[in-house]
This record gives sequence, structure tokens and C-alpha cells, in this order.
Amino acid sequence: MLENDEFDEQKIQSPLQYIWSIFKGKSSAVMALWGIVILLLVTLLAGNIAPHIPSTLNSEYLLLPPYWFEGGSTAHILGTDDLGRDTLARLLQGTQLTLGGALLISACIFMLGTLIGASAALSKGLKSSVLLHLLDALLTLPTLLMALILIVLFGASYSNCLLAVLLSLLPQFIRGIYLCIEIELNKQYIIALRMDGATNFRLLRYGIFPNILEPLTTISIRIFTMAVLEISTLGFLGFGTQLPNVELGSLIAGSLDLIYLAPALVLFPGITIFIIILVFNVFAEGVRHSILEGEE
Repeated sequence: MLENDEFDEQKIQSPLQYIWSIFKGKSSAVMALWGIVILLLVTLLAGNIAPHIPSTLNSEYLLLPPYWFEGGSTAHILGTDDLGRDTLARLLQGTQLTLGGALLISACIFMLGTLIGASAALSKGLKSSVLLHLLDALLTLPTLLMALILIVLFGASYSNCLLAVLLSLLPQFIRGIYLCIEIELNKQYIIALRMDGATNFRLLRYGIFPNILEPLTTISIRIFTMAVLEISTLGFLGFGTQLPNVELGSLIAGSLDLIYLAPALVLFPGITIFIIILVFNVFAEGVRHSILEGEE
């Protein structure tokens, strides 16, 4: 007698579903994914979950240590600074501006860089040559130096800081996309698609992009990491957010004079930057390995 499922067809997974099934087996990458979810919630809800207003001064509670140390208070879990401002509230605001800015910059760079890089790779002649040499010239300058030059021209503010970081990192992403697509264009299956009459859009959509997901992930996470570090660096140097707003770099800069009296004021923002970079890189590495295993 035939069993009920004898003629059941096996469901074929899509490429994304197959990559996800591999990714779920990597415990460190899954933990990093949950860490990213938590960081995104903190970024979106920082103003609602902060126990105090970050800029509120309180002369009665100056340089309170974290509550688990002697002299700490549960009203200020991570303590206060030299003006009585709540450390946790300022740390949440700093995370919101630093991580939120880095994500916004990375998204803009991804869209603009992909469009420009793909257009340059698919074009020929003078236009492609001029763009390629222009990118080579821009890449001779360190990205942080370029960001500093731009921020001096634009003026010190948070929005100008984001714009300067975006413009300094965009050439790197464009160059990376250009090289990835250029390598794929020389492969036999792309030549066959072209001979079959495929348009540039179909080449990109069905031929090139599905095969450059792994290097694209690597380039994207590198750009995001550099964006976090550059936003923090410009904030540390005083070219980013201006008081009363703060981000993680400006938090460290404003507490350096107190490092011996209240080291936690420098330690907490530094640990937060480290956690952001670590979590996103572990997640990206898990995605990259899942893509590679899915291609085998």
C-alpha cells in the first residue's frame, strides 16, 4: 500500500532560503544577528528608553560611579559626569547618532556606489577611462584626511560630518564594485548571455550580482566599519556633533580630562564602539561564509 507522502514533491529552496538555512547553523553569526537587532532597537528608541534627558545638569550628583560601585545610585545606573548628566542617557544618544549615522551613510554609499560602479564597468571609451582615473586619484588620499578636508570646507556639524564621511568613502566602494563587475564581465557565461542578446540590466540582475554577493558583503562591511570609526574620530576631534548633542567620539573626548577620576566615562563609549564593530563584522563574516558554502 502506498504511503500518503510517496509522491510528494520536494520543495526547492530559493538561493536566499538556502543561504539562510546555512546561516542558521552558525551560532556565532546568529548571536551577532540578535546583537544587531538589539543595537537597531536602541538606535530607534534611544530617546524613549533613556532614563533621563542627556543634557540635564544636576549639581547634586557629580561624578557618580556606576551603581555597582560604592557610592553609586540606581537612579543613575552607569553614573554621571562632572556636570551631573546621566551617563547612560548620553551613551544611548551617542550610540543613536554614531550607529544611525553609519547605517545611513552605508545605505547611501551602497545605492550610489552600485549605480555609479555598475555604469562605469558596463560603459566603454572615454567616460569609463576618465571615471576610473578620477577614482584612482581620489584613492591616493587617506579617507580620514579627505573627510577632514571636507569638514573644514563645510563647517563643523553632525550633518556635515555625515556628508564628509560619505564623500570620503564613496570612491572606495565604487572602485570595489567596478572591479568585481569587471572580473565577471570577462567570464564565459556573461559573454554567452551577451551573445544571446541580454541587456545590461539583465546581465546585472541575473548574471553578475548573484555571483558577486560574497565580495559585495566584504566591501559593504568594510565601508560600514570605516564609517563608524570616521564618525567617532571626527566627533573626537570636535568636527562632528556639537553640544548639547553627543556621539561616541565626542563622549570620549569630553571625558579624557577625567580619565583618572572617572574612567568609566571613557570606557563605556569605547566599549560601545568595539561592540558595534564586532557584532556587525561577525554577522557579515557569517553571511559571507554562508554564501561561499551555498556556491559549493
